[in-house]
Amino acid sequence: MKIQSKYVILCLTFFLLSFAITVQLRVTSTAESEVTQEKIVTELKDKIFELNGDNEKLGKKYEQTQKKLEEVRTKAAENDTSNTEKSNLIKKYTLIQGNTDVKGPGIMIRYYPNEYRSNGEKVGPADINKDLVDIVNELRNAGAEAIAVNDIRITSTSSIEMEKNNITIDGKRIARPYVVKAIGNSETMNSSLVRPGGTIELIKNDRAKIELVITKEIKIERAENIE
Repeated sequence: MKIQSKYVILCLTFFLLSFAITVQLRVTSTAESEVTQEKIVTELKDKIFELNGDNEKLGKKYEQTQKKLEEVRTKAAENDTSNTEKSNLIKKYTLIQGNTDVKGPGIMIRYYPNEYRSNGEKVGPADINKDLVDIVNELRNAGAEAIAVNDIRITSTSSIEMEKNNITIDGKRIARPYVVKAIGNSETMNSSLVRPGGTIELIKNDRAKIELVITKEIKIERAENIE
């Protein structure tokens, strides 16, 4: 009976000891789990802060890159404008010098001198010469890109003048019919010519008949003796 009682006590003691160990292990496991979770949370927070810092750096770098790109675009646009201006100047110089044939919209003026002026005086070559010079200058002031008189190209060095009672352009004699051609903005040139008190009105009222035709296309050939 005593042996059986001792056996029961021994079993009970073993059971309680096993239970205690199990409980301790569970508590230890739980504690370790909590520590591990806390460590993971801390590491995640640190990573988030790190990523936020990287994002800020990337954001600043992106802004700097965009700024540099905008500067490059602005500079390129300025260069394009500069190149366009240079190209326009070269084109304008080429037209003025008469180096190339020109074709485009413009205006055609036919000049028919009367036999007598309004005051009864006879119309002479000097009157015609002056009228042609005035018409050409009026067209130049109105922005004509190219001008020709009787198919002779007028350049920046051209001269319309009298030589031995003849009208000449750069030493070449011209005669009736007198036709002036100009390429450019036809509306601007027309308005300049026919304005009240303008060149055409003064000429028509005194010594000549003038026909003025706006046309969609006129061709003016390059000046002769141009290298």
